[in-house]
Order: sequence, then structure tokens, then C-alpha cells
Amino acid sequence: MIQLFSRVCCIAGCVLATSAYAAGPFGLIRSGLWQGGAYTNDATGQFSHCAAGVQYQGGIFFMVVMDASGGWGLGFVHQSWQLQLGEVFPIDLTFNGQGQFHVFGKAIAHNQVLVPMPTNSALMTLFKKSSSMSAVAKGQLFQFNLNGTAQLIPSLANCVASIKAKGLANAGDFTVAQPPKAAVATPAPSTGGSLKAEAPQIDAAEMQIEAVELASNFILKASLHNPRVLSRAEAPIAANNGAAWQSDEASGFVRVIPTQPGTKGLDVTAAVIASDAKDCKGEFASARKSALIDSDVIFEGMVTCKDSDGSRLSHYFIVPRAKGGFAMFSVVSNMKTDLAQGVTKEEKLVDFRKAALVVGAH
Repeated sequence: MIQLFSRVCCIAGCVLATSAYAAGPFGLIRSGLWQGGAYTNDATGQFSHCAAGVQYQGGIFFMVVMDASGGWGLGFVHQSWQLQLGEVFPIDLTFNGQGQFHVFGKAIAHNQVLVPMPTNSALMTLFKKSSSMSAVAKGQLFQFNLNGTAQLIPSLANCVASIKAKGLANAGDFTVAQPPKAAVATPAPSTGGSLKAEAPQIDAAEMQIEAVELASNFILKASLHNPRVLSRAEAPIAANNGAAWQSDEASGFVRVIPTQPGTKGLDVTAAVIASDAKDCKGEFASARKSALIDSDVIFEGMVTCKDSDGSRLSHYFIVPRAKGGFAMFSVVSNMKTDLAQGVTKEEKLVDFRKAALVVGAH
């Protein structure tokens, strides 16, 4: 899955000798005590993963890793361990003193262990929500502070998406601004309107983490030019509690819409269109539809507006989430360049539909 690194913790001041080859960090991730960046495989020179970690007392270094293919993992490094490559390494993890997992890591170097953490797993869910974690490994108890993971997870996703889109030469600060911590009612899935059905309470940090991951994967699969996920400071109001992105030819945002009683995909589409109609001060036109693509349903809205700000064309792709509710992907073109006009062509819309389905519905 992931080749871990001999120099991942250079930022934290520890240099480890290992046979797991990697170079870096390139760029920067900083969230609380977590520090890291992007890394390459020394043997090939190719980008391999993004990671950030913390050095703890007791000689252990703990890290979170996302590889170039989108796989997640927890890494543990201890100078005193003497492991065989490929050795199965049992670890008991306890979150916030309650949630317990018996997991099996794999030795990737004589003193390094990697524990896979599938995106939709209970392990990932509890890791993102918890403030502390303890691990029992090789008869030793280690305690970890998980503060900052709500910011760390989307920052790692942004790191992978940015490097894959723009390359290591353009590595910068991948840190995504800290999402709000309070639990709030889900806002309208559009630029300003609201759905009639009441939205259930949902943790805003969880919602933004998922939205950033969805946005990162969407812009990569849609084959856009120089795409990147925007920080919260850069994002427009429309992306509140979601994630905004920008490329050479378009911009947009991704929002997670949790389960709302009685609300259907076409209802969400209608709410989006109604809100855009209020915002447009000139000529306005819209359309909506639903369609089956490879046995999956997708709801689509199209809005055009011509006013004093110029012409804008927005497409909304809304897909049912496996967890319930919907994921909404918007693509907005200002129609000012050939590239911008290209996103309105049917062959490109097909790319967006497929990207939304692959990313949002599974």
C-alpha cells in the first residue's frame, strides 16, 4: 500500500535509518503538533504519499499517511523494535478510553509498522472524532493526543490532490484551515436558499472533512487543468460547511447533504436552482433532470445567468451517498475563455457526471 519513509519526521527533529525508502518532505502540513508534507519513493523518484506525524515520549513516532492512490494508514516507528519485513504486528487501539479495535499492522522496516485504515471503516470514523488514543504494542502502552485530526485529514487529502495535479515542483502549504467545531444544522445545499425539510444535526468538522476528500477526488477524476482545493479563507460563502475548488477553466464546490426526511434528489436540485434564481440580477434560465448512468442515478441542474457581472453557467451534479443523503458537486464557468467554454460541452459534462458518481456514491 504505502512505502513509509526514512525522513518523514525530519520536520519533527528525528531522523530514522530504515530500509523503507522515501524522500521529503516537499511542501508543508502543519496541524497542531502534526507536521509533515509530501514524499517520494527514492528508488523511482515518483510521488508516493503525504504524511504528518508527532514524536512522543517513550521513543515512538506516530503518523497518519495517505498514499498516491487515496489509501489511508496509521504508522508507528520505534527505535527499539527489531522486526522482520512483512511481519504481522498486532496492536490494540483504544479511542477516548472507550472505543476499542484489535488491528494488525505490517512491518515495512525493522522499526516501522503500518496499519491500513480504509476510508469508510469504523476505524477511520472513530479516529477522526476522537481526541485521544492509546495503543498496546509489544507489551508497551503508548498514549497519543489526537487534537488537530479534523484539520489534518483534509490537509493530507489536499496534499495528495495538489501533488497529483501540479507536481512536486509546486508543493506549498497544504494545510486546510481549521473547520468549525460546533455541531450545527446543515445549511442550504445551494448559494443561499434553504430546503423545507429540517436537516438533522451534524458535526460541521466531519462534514467538511468528507467534503474536502470528495472535492480532491472529484477534481482529479474530472481531468481538469491545474485544479486545487481552496482554503476556507479563499472559499466563497457558497462553500460554507463544504469544500471549494478552482481550476484554469472552472470553479466549484462540494457539499455533503445528510439524510433529510422526505427529501429527494430532484428536491435538492430544485432548491439549488431557486437560490441561484434569487442571486441572478439579469437574464436567468434553468433546467433539471435525473438519469441512470451505469445503473446509478444522478440528479443534475443547469443554471445560466447574464447580468452586469457577465455570463455564468453552473452545473450541479447530485448523487445519493452510500451513508444516506446526497453529495453535491458544482461546476461553474465564467464563459470568458476557450477553456471555460469547454466545460459546457457534452463530452466534458460526461466526465463530470462519471466523476461525481464514482466519488460521491461509493
